[in-house]
Amino acid sequence: MREEQGSRSKAEEKARRVRLKPINRQQMMLRPVDVESLVPEDHEVRAIWEFVGRLDLSQYYEDIEVIEGEAGRPAFDPRLMISLWIYAYSKGIGSGREISRLCEYEPAYQWLSGMELVNYHTLSDFRVKHKEALHKEA
Repeated sequence: MREEQGSRSKAEEKARRVRLKPINRQQMMLRPVDVESLVPEDHEVRAIWEFVGRLDLSQYYEDIEVIEGEAGRPAFDPRLMISLWIYAYSKGIGSGREISRLCEYEPAYQWLSGMELVNYHTLSDFRVKHKEALHKEA
């Protein structure tokens, strides 16, 4: 009994002396990210990107009003928007809000968008605006 108490007090004493690295989840971090390595070469999102790149998307580009050298924020590439929607649909996701959220942390969405955040409203507006054309592509 006395030996048991002695080993317990040694363990308690050691526990009081250990120094542990604290976990700080409130900190901000900057890290270099190799966007190209976020997904493997054979990942399905790459196939979707290539597939959409082979389509005739000229009708989508005709609607873009922002012109190089003039005022206005650059538009998202229709190839990106279509690829995001196709990839999301392949995963059972049909919400612009969810796609936007996934672009913040999910590697395949980050790879597609080049780590750009795509606002859910932009995604939803694109789908509504091009509903007929998107259904023809499918």
